[in-house]
Amino acid sequence: MKVEALSGEHSAAAKAKARHAMIIAPPGCGKTEVLAHRADHLIQFLGPNQRILALTFTNRAKTNLHERLRNVLGYARMRRYVTVRNFHGHATEVVLAHGRTIGLDPGGLLLPTTSRLRKALEATGTNVERRRAAEDLLDEVKRAPLSDDEVIDALTKKRDCVGADLALRVEKERQTAKQLHYQDLLRHAQRLLRIPAVGHLYRCHFGAVLVDEFQDLSLQQLDLVRLSCTARQTYAGDPMQGIFSWAGAAPEQVEREVRDSCAEPIMLRESYRASPGVLATVNSVSRSLASTTQLISARPERWPMGGCSAALVVQDRAAEARLVVGLTQQIIERDPTASVGVISRAGWRREDIDRAFTSLPDIPVRRWDLALEDPRVVALIREMVASLPRGATLDVAREAVLDAVDPSDVDTLEQVNDAFAALEQGRSSTAREALSSIRVSDPNQAVGPGVHLLNAHAGKGQEFDWVFVIGLEEGHMPHKKSSHGEALIEEHRVLLVMLSRARHGLVVSRAQMNYGRYGTYAATQSRWWDTIESECTTLAEVEAHIGALPPKGST
Repeated sequence: MKVEALSGEHSAAAKAKARHAMIIAPPGCGKTEVLAHRADHLIQFLGPNQRILALTFTNRAKTNLHERLRNVLGYARMRRYVTVRNFHGHATEVVLAHGRTIGLDPGGLLLPTTSRLRKALEATGTNVERRRAAEDLLDEVKRAPLSDDEVIDALTKKRDCVGADLALRVEKERQTAKQLHYQDLLRHAQRLLRIPAVGHLYRCHFGAVLVDEFQDLSLQQLDLVRLSCTARQTYAGDPMQGIFSWAGAAPEQVEREVRDSCAEPIMLRESYRASPGVLATVNSVSRSLASTTQLISARPERWPMGGCSAALVVQDRAAEARLVVGLTQQIIERDPTASVGVISRAGWRREDIDRAFTSLPDIPVRRWDLALEDPRVVALIREMVASLPRGATLDVAREAVLDAVDPSDVDTLEQVNDAFAALEQGRSSTAREALSSIRVSDPNQAVGPGVHLLNAHAGKGQEFDWVFVIGLEEGHMPHKKSSHGEALIEEHRVLLVMLSRARHGLVVSRAQMNYGRYGTYAATQSRWWDTIESECTTLAEVEAHIGALPPKGST
């Protein structure tokens, strides 16, 4: 979204007088733009040499927020006044700067990757259930600001819990090897910021803090926010988009805490992302979640024919793949610059579609679960390899790329390692040879033209011209492991997140027949299927809409 002049509701949010502000911003309502203008407003309240800390979660979100801030503030003011970090990056900087205060040797620590704990658990040779129980136990214990010794004591006290002995074994091995897991970064940073002298340094340095997507905070991350800055806090997000409880987020508790500390929440209701047709479908699911916020299109005239939404029933997954591929071809024929997102709750449900697109070389296809196809990571690797001797090996290239990455950017470090692991699966003898067959799109575009294949959680915060949300059947949506209680409510929010990725067109589908370990079976439609309102119910109606769209020239 590009806002040349702030709307009334945007201006009210950006210039709110309250020291602590809570902004409820459903998807597409200009949250990032408001945060950038909020930073512009807050600069006047900073003391000498103070900065604004802007915190978000993923590298993609960090890049997006950084770009919006730079556009609003200009390069010089952005560099002078704002620090943008994701939470693990902020925690890493705290640990590396002050770790010796609590007995850590920053120079000798091995920084985490998401796979390190998993590999450590797999190396024990125990079954999947015990490994999962051990991982959950470690996560639970480390959500408190405990020292390493206190972690061992806490795990020892839980010896009767399933997986406790395994968790204790892995934790002792981690401490001996001086490794860190992601949760260790957060608890150590929390411990450090609770030391009066250390915390005072950060609270003097940061005169304001902006938190993007507050509903994804854990209570531990909320504590890090408050320990880092007490002067002026701004929280922007949408409780209806809280879908990361499995990763430690506590959306209900965090919302209560933030509401208690902030002035009356400021609501954004105008959507700059989606067409009226898409919003009608999104609003129908919001209502079924008991939301009182109904979005309206800020610029309905910009959407040809008001956009498109459809709910289609297909015979089976093979028919669904033909439908998605066929409509995608028609969309791209009308507009070669269009982005098409194909989103499933789980990867297995998209397998037929993934295979179908691999046989279409003329359509760019990106799988979001592969680091090697992340354009930013591939562009970084290409840049570094180009500076190396022509015969440089993959090992040499990996070290060069890792050396070029900020040590606190643990997410990018992991993506680089994952990308090189994929490159090593080939038979190339040099790094340049390995890269020669890899295509890379514009690294400045989070979502480029073509097809994007992704799971529900990966696409949060992104948008596509057209979106296919597939597999509205029981067992997939909602997922069979999330069919009761709070997990079911969150699963319903996952559906809302998937739908709200769409800009112009949205197609939701379900299959009448499915297949599993013992062959085909009759699929049961999702319990939410009948709550989804759409304009089109037949393939012919969607094809007619696409055919009536004004064509765009090829690029």
